[in-house]
Amino acid sequence: MKKTYLWYDYETFGADPKRDRISQFAGIRTDMDFKVIDEMVYYCKLADDYLPNPEASLITGITPQEANEKGITENELAEILFKEFTKEGTITVGYNSIKFDDEITRNLFYRTFRDPYEREWKNNCSRWDFMRAVLGVYVMKPDLLKWPLKDDDRPSFRLEELSKVNGIVHENAHDAKSDVYATIGLAELLSKKSPGVFNYFFSLRDKEFVKSELSKDDLFLHIDFGYGYERGYASLIYKVGDFSKNGDKNAFLFVDVLSDIEAIENMSTEEIKEYLYYSNEKLKEAGVERPGLKQIRINQCPLIISYDSLKEKPEFLNGLSEDSKEIVEKIKSISSRRKDDFLKVFTRDEKGQETDADLDIYGSFPSHSDKNEMATFHNENYKYVPKFREKKYKELYFRFLGRNMPGIFTEADRNKWREHCYESISKEREGFQNLSVLKKEIEKLTEEYRGDRKKIKIIEDIREYAEELEKKLKPTLVKPGKQLKMF
Repeated sequence: MKKTYLWYDYETFGADPKRDRISQFAGIRTDMDFKVIDEMVYYCKLADDYLPNPEASLITGITPQEANEKGITENELAEILFKEFTKEGTITVGYNSIKFDDEITRNLFYRTFRDPYEREWKNNCSRWDFMRAVLGVYVMKPDLLKWPLKDDDRPSFRLEELSKVNGIVHENAHDAKSDVYATIGLAELLSKKSPGVFNYFFSLRDKEFVKSELSKDDLFLHIDFGYGYERGYASLIYKVGDFSKNGDKNAFLFVDVLSDIEAIENMSTEEIKEYLYYSNEKLKEAGVERPGLKQIRINQCPLIISYDSLKEKPEFLNGLSEDSKEIVEKIKSISSRRKDDFLKVFTRDEKGQETDADLDIYGSFPSHSDKNEMATFHNENYKYVPKFREKKYKELYFRFLGRNMPGIFTEADRNKWREHCYESISKEREGFQNLSVLKKEIEKLTEEYRGDRKKIKIIEDIREYAEELEKKLKPTLVKPGKQLKMF
């Protein structure tokens, strides 16, 4: 079977993978020697029930008008990407893709009734986040690359800065195609400098490989941005067990050996769960350290290395061998008593589930019946009206039609869709842009970038887009004197 890389990147109208929409996609397929086979660039139209974040457009330079003029519908983009991502042997690769681009992809497929996960395993496909390999190199083999520094002398992992100091052409940062070529260049450079290092981090994309590594030891070096610069982006962790009892075969539970072990021994399950997700500022106010429990998913390219297999240990681990043995024995004792409590810390809180159909990708998986309805819906070229059982899919179907093919709506449905759109852009919805907030942002940005013609033009384009959208959607039943005009 012939494998290929599909390097890809999104530009979006905001930073939230669930809520914000795609402005541009770029993908470049190469062979395993980085030779280009194919390249693709697509823009995506905005639906009327969404307002863009102006700061995103200021970064990318892409306005709603440009996306709508050059773009295809969200469903048309999803159809193309689903076929590309699931081609036999495809390895999709991005930079910081696990947390962002892959989540954009999952939510795109979810909203368009395609399996959000198939492209991660079906047809010998897999995914890799190259940014994690770069972090691994920084911790384990820093001499392989040059590292740009911020004003505070800390390393920068920004793609445009890394590519520049390492002699890789990156002509237009935040253009999806340019970002993809920069990622390929950086990967090819690392592969040539140290094939062994490249291949090890590449292997961590395979959850079966990660699982086999986890079976060899209980003590691991874990590399992750979450530890921060002060801790060298890494720590020593002890494996407590997996989540198979909870029906999750991809998650494993660890304790950070270098954390405050007495804290997790004495804290209640509720306290651990609360403090685990506190901001650094809130932890400082509370006078506590973040609990040292870790849930690591083997399907998310984790950077883990067996402690005993380390030929060269990072400097921060020097002299820890004797102390760590005592700490590990204590962790074993605590875990034997509190393992079930620790597992509950990561149990999904049903009360916290999203209620908006667009956001409920992880709330529940479709039944066999609903999956069949989705397949028939696509196979029949959207002439078939699906009979979904679950409420959220019924609502998603209505929104899908409004966003992608409103021409098939009845007059009543068109009015209902317009009402939905106006409500979506005018009312407060957590995490979403609305007309009132957008107006204030535009005023602030206009003042901030006064004198910068290029950025002021982008801001004015977004103002104009919002005005036209408001005018288009404004309810006709409200008397003119009572209309809520935001712009």
